[in-house]
Order: sequence, then C-alpha cells, then structure tokens
Amino acid sequence: MSTRADLTRIERGIIVTASDAGLCYAVNEGVRRVIASGLVSGASLLVVAPFAREAVRRIGTRLGVQLALSAEHDLLEFRPVTYSPSLLGGRGGFPIDVSDAAEHADPEEVHREFRAQIERARALGVTPTFLASHDDVVARHLSLFDVFLDLAEEYELPIRHGYDFGPISLDAAKLARERGHFVAAATVNWSPGERTFDEVINALPAGISEVIVSPAVSGDEARAVLDDAERRALTLTALEESRPREVAERHGVTWLSWEDVATRPYGSRIESTDT
Repeated sequence: MSTRADLTRIERGIIVTASDAGLCYAVNEGVRRVIASGLVSGASLLVVAPFAREAVRRIGTRLGVQLALSAEHDLLEFRPVTYSPSLLGGRGGFPIDVSDAAEHADPEEVHREFRAQIERARALGVTPTFLASHDDVVARHLSLFDVFLDLAEEYELPIRHGYDFGPISLDAAKLARERGHFVAAATVNWSPGERTFDEVINALPAGISEVIVSPAVSGDEARAVLDDAERRALTLTALEESRPREVAERHGVTWLSWEDVATRPYGSRIESTDT
C-alpha cells in the first residue's frame, strides 16, 4: 500500500472499482472473477440487494458500501432497512426513478437508513473501504449530500463521487473538497463499445481518477432480472481482454486502491494535484 507521501507525488493514478455486488449471482461471480484476476482494485456492495450476503461470502470482506435510496432494475426490488416512509416508492420499496427518490427523501430518515445500511454491511463481516451513493442520488439535494458526508466523517471513510447531472445537481465535488474529502480528479463509468480502456487511460487528467465497471457472467439468471445483463457480460469479457492494470502501467499511470486513498481519516486532504 502506498503511503500518503507517495500519493501526493503521483502525477496520474487510477482506482478501478467493480460496482453493484449483491444484485444477483451473475454479478457476484463477475465481480469475484475480476478481483481474483487483479483486473480491478476494489469493489462495492449493495447491502440492500438480495444477494448481498452471498456476495460477501463469494468476494470477501474488504468492500465499499453503496448506500441505496433507489432501485433501477424493474424486477429487483430493494427495500429500506429501517422504517422510513419517505423513502418508499409506489411499489413498496425504493423508487425506480432517482429523481423521485431524491425529491421525497426526508434527510433524517436518510441518515438513519444509511447508518443502518453501513451497520448491516459490518454485521455481514464487511470492513468498509469507502462509501458511495448508489446512482449518486445524494448529489441532487444539499441536505442529502450533507448526510452522506456526515456519515463518511463519522466512519472515517473516503467517498466515491463523480457523476455529473448538469444543472439539476449541486456542485457536490466542491462541497466535499471544502470539507476535506478526497474527490477523484475524474470519474469514468466504463462500458465496452464506447472507448477502449487504452483510450480511457490516455484521457485521464492529472491526479487520482476512478473508473467504475459493472461486470457479470452471462446466463439466464442475469437476463431474467437485470435490464442491462448483456452490457455487464460484455464488460466482464472486455476487462479480461483489456487487462486494465497492464494498460495503466503501460501509460505510466499508478494503480491504486481505496485503501491507498484512505491513509488518513476519510481520505482527507489527499490532493489530486500534479507533482
């Protein structure tokens, strides 16, 4: 693991994170494969998803925690861990639409729910490595983002944030940096068919960036419950063919993990600057 002094001297670094562990067996196995092969540097767990317990057993306990307020797959319903009426959609679980989730969520209920999700992950044996907001719902309202940052500081964890909603979102990255949190210089949600991994790496700015991937094995289960099963299977194949760590090393980009970032409480004051 790099020291904090090493991090401040990195011209360009990359964290590659496999997302959505817990959704189903196909996703869990896809995430397990890329971790076991060293194709990613970490993964995140959706603790409210139906296969969360299986994910921990299959993948391991060093995982980021994706804090959920929405459930985008029509046939996979997520429910709050706590009694939180403002977090419920028309189906009785979290809303499918992220705007709906953000618009009606009561900050006090979100705080209680997020804490319960973190504690459930810990009860499953997880040692959290970072916190993420599933679909970045919290970036849509200042009160929700404050809750997210408060819990990251309480649990002394770095945050993952990087989606851009344009005029409908607040400048969450700026707010996070003002409170001393690490924010990636760039965040890329990568799928094959858009850009090659070489092109992604080559375009990264100075500082530490993150690439998020969503791999899954192909099969009837994934096709039955995931709206994007084919894309996830193609992502797994592309990762196995691209060998991201080798690509990063070829471009002189330092391979990092979330544990590397969290060298101080909640990754504070690790600047994404050039040398």
